[in-house]
Amino acid sequence: MRTLKSINRYRNSMVVRSRMDKDMDSLAFSLTSSLEHDVNIWMYDILVDIAHVIGLLNQGYLSEREAAEIVAALMEIAKEIEEKKELPKKGEDVHEAIEARLTEITNAGMKMHTARSRNDEVATCLRMFAREGVLSLAMTILELRKALIEKAEENLNVLMPGFTHLQYAQPTKLSHHLIAINDMLERSFERCIQAFDRINLCPLGSAAFASTSFKLNRKLVADLLGFDGVLENSEDAVSSRDFLIEAIFVASESCLTLSRLAEELILWSSEFDFVEIPDEYASSSSIMPQKKNPDVAEIIRAKSGKLLGELTSAMSIYKAMPLAYNRDFQEMNPLLYESLKDACLCFKVFAEMFRKIRFKTEVMEEKAGKGFASATHIAEELTKRGVPFRRAHQIVGKLSKCKPSYEKLIEIMKEFGCEQKIEREEFEKWLDVKNVVESRDVLGGTSEKAVKEMLEKRKKKIEEDEKKVKEREERIVKAIERLRSLAVELVEKL
Repeated sequence: MRTLKSINRYRNSMVVRSRMDKDMDSLAFSLTSSLEHDVNIWMYDILVDIAHVIGLLNQGYLSEREAAEIVAALMEIAKEIEEKKELPKKGEDVHEAIEARLTEITNAGMKMHTARSRNDEVATCLRMFAREGVLSLAMTILELRKALIEKAEENLNVLMPGFTHLQYAQPTKLSHHLIAINDMLERSFERCIQAFDRINLCPLGSAAFASTSFKLNRKLVADLLGFDGVLENSEDAVSSRDFLIEAIFVASESCLTLSRLAEELILWSSEFDFVEIPDEYASSSSIMPQKKNPDVAEIIRAKSGKLLGELTSAMSIYKAMPLAYNRDFQEMNPLLYESLKDACLCFKVFAEMFRKIRFKTEVMEEKAGKGFASATHIAEELTKRGVPFRRAHQIVGKLSKCKPSYEKLIEIMKEFGCEQKIEREEFEKWLDVKNVVESRDVLGGTSEKAVKEMLEKRKKKIEEDEKKVKEREERIVKAIERLRSLAVELVEKL
């Protein structure tokens, strides 16, 4: 935290105090300043400034020399921030700080804020941060999906117990289980892409909320910054933060699945004994030398809970705000920064950890039939032979109370008046968990054929999804490269 003394350095040089006769109270400034978190968007602010200046030049509101001096100064400020690793020490936020430093370098800087408000300026910076964050999240989700499918292929026919209510339920395959997690994350990926497409619209040119009398070319500036279009209504452009909430939502939602997977690994590394966590992603006890703790998975599980809190906080701040702009919005910004950073880091670390995990397949296969796991299959086979399913359910339910055997099955069937002829060999086959999983030869089932079909589809889908991210990244990169090129050309004319 900054001390009161360091806060005063900012307070004494505030830029936007035109109507005020006095400086803001020190503690009030400490409460309202956002500089501590604005380090996340300073580069976006520089880019927004340059694009806005080129837009003003294009419309004739700045001379070529004025625009060139402003852009040159902005480039100098960017270099200073990168070298010093800190923002200019003036103003209550990054926008004021950069503008104050700009006017120190060139008098032309006094004209930069023409036809603009901090309202549309910050909304644009936040959308630039959010769009980059959700694309990064989408890519890290893809990396985990790749790891899941790789492990599924490596363990194609490894049997394992499936669970409901955390009780042994039916036999399944590790490959089938991992595909299920991939499919959940595939939907999270799609939400990221859909969120990006809604986020990537430009508010710049909306001014405070009621637009401006200056004839701006909003589409030009949006193109320079890599946006897919503009937010048309100027009041909506500056007073909405649903894009921010959606960005936090995709981060928290995707981490819910990640948390479930982390929970499974924590359980599976304990009494289940299904996995060996890599040493690089575990810790030992400070007192118990035999311990190997799944700390990374536990921290990821905790981060997921923290993300839910950030989503709730953002929605709570937003829920009762009248239009148009309110300073409350400022408290939502750190929630955006932290949630996307945390989610990306969690997925990146988890993907690397997952690739190095060793599944104890011999233990999994040994426990695949535990808890009379073939019971459902036996009920199904009885139904195929003419026993009504509910009656078959009752028969097998009673069979489960004792040690299942052919003789006991026939005895119970007679009790229920079922005369269907069942061969001993049939019954023995029904108990075989390998036969049970292979019998699920239906779309999405556990048979080798069904699993292989799913794997091929998912590998192709991952390739397609990778292209979706790269196409969007390339559009932004090309736009920013064009903006930088125009900036350099302008400066070279000085």
